[in-house]
Amino acid sequence: MLEGEEDGPEVKELESMRRWCEKQARFQRRYSQGYTDEGKMTPERIKKLSDVGFHLVPSYDQMYEKLATHKAETGTLDVQEEDDEELCAWIKEQKNLIIKRVKGKPIPLSDGQIQNLKSLGFEIDHPAGGKISLATIDSAAEQRRWDSMLEAAVEYKEVHGRLKLPARKLCSEKDGKLHYWIFTQRREYKKLKEGKESKLTARRMQRLAAIGLNLSPSGPMKSWEQRLQGVREFASEHGHCKIPHDHELGSFVSYIRNCYRLRDEGKKNGLTDERVNDLMEVGFVFNVNKRSGGCTTVQKSWEDRFQDLLAFKEEYGHTLVHSSYGPLAGWVRNQRDGYRKMKAGKQSAMTAEKALRLTEVGFHFDATRVRARTNRHEYGC
Repeated sequence: MLEGEEDGPEVKELESMRRWCEKQARFQRRYSQGYTDEGKMTPERIKKLSDVGFHLVPSYDQMYEKLATHKAETGTLDVQEEDDEELCAWIKEQKNLIIKRVKGKPIPLSDGQIQNLKSLGFEIDHPAGGKISLATIDSAAEQRRWDSMLEAAVEYKEVHGRLKLPARKLCSEKDGKLHYWIFTQRREYKKLKEGKESKLTARRMQRLAAIGLNLSPSGPMKSWEQRLQGVREFASEHGHCKIPHDHELGSFVSYIRNCYRLRDEGKKNGLTDERVNDLMEVGFVFNVNKRSGGCTTVQKSWEDRFQDLLAFKEEYGHTLVHSSYGPLAGWVRNQRDGYRKMKAGKQSAMTAEKALRLTEVGFHFDATRVRARTNRHEYGC
């Protein structure tokens, strides 16, 4: 063909076919390495290519068997290009993939395939000379992941002031990973104390201690009364019962709120009526609900409810709050229950000071007898 003339149809067709064959060869080579490439190569297509005599790259399993046979015959994994060009190229490709893994990049080799290579004693060249085994590589990669999570723990502590995370289901995705990592460190520490094999080295324990992570935070299981007393002490110290999630009682608070929600759904659990009353006496916040405008409403403190009672008395002239009168009615009932417990010598949120303040405003701790001798309509009950 003379210069300047356009290619004929046959030449264009051959060029198009060449490009297509190169593309199929590339797809099939990647498929043999474990890449799927969104279905660009499939077993059905490989069979069709094989049927027409297309040169196919052997699969991982085929090349692994070839390498295993080579080692059995020669006692080594060293393969020279002049002896087997295809196997030599495959070994180089596996080494490149493993180097990517060391750098934290995803590779198409499964854990089982890597384990197969490890069992053969597969090694890669170290940049500074010598060889590195896959076991050493796995250890180095695991250490980098551990260091990364330690940095995440340090960052969390800098932001929140402590390494006490809320329940895992309440964590963000990032904090959830940190939550699990901390759990893992404590599990490994427990293994160490029990004399079992553990990944927690002395150096790691030293680094964890340096950031203030308690590896054995759980003492004896606390009883309901101990937990309740903790809530009472918080309310007494802070004047309210809005316990933050990162407080030492945070997990208990999350558990109770979840149980309370299940109660509302009609599902039985360990949160009995008596326990609900115990918590309501100290102003425990069972629900955090959203109103229009994004305002958050929570249960009021004892003092807030006492002021509501005074307002009720100002309007109606008495303190006999009817059971249909919303949250104030529940609070009034809890004061009476608390008073009965206090009189019986049982633990209660009711104190002599509270009882005196209620008595001074005309509160009736036993409203049954009062209502029995009083016209109910007079009191609006």
